[in-house]
Amino acid sequence: MTIPELAPRRRFTAIVATSAFALLVAIAIAVLVPVELRSLWFGLAGGATVICAFVAHLVDGRAEGFIFRVSIAALGGITVLGIVALISMLTSVTAVPV
Repeated sequence: MTIPELAPRRRFTAIVATSAFALLVAIAIAVLVPVELRSLWFGLAGGATVICAFVAHLVDGRAEGFIFRVSIAALGGITVLGIVALISMLTSVTAVPV
């Protein structure tokens, strides 16, 4: 016999946390890392985003739909990283050296 949940848990907290983590890391990379090393650091940030998504959903403690939720959170975080990386690379290419 299963016990029903008393109150529904928040569904999107871990997804938002993963995307926020990816955004903060991507902005830090775009601002602090030299242009020639950015692609390496964005790749490392992608791996860290996947680990962050996994940990965030482990803390949640729900087994139902775990793989789906982790994959959606990781995909969202990596999409955020990709958008910031694209903007960062385009601005570095179009910048006029002084």
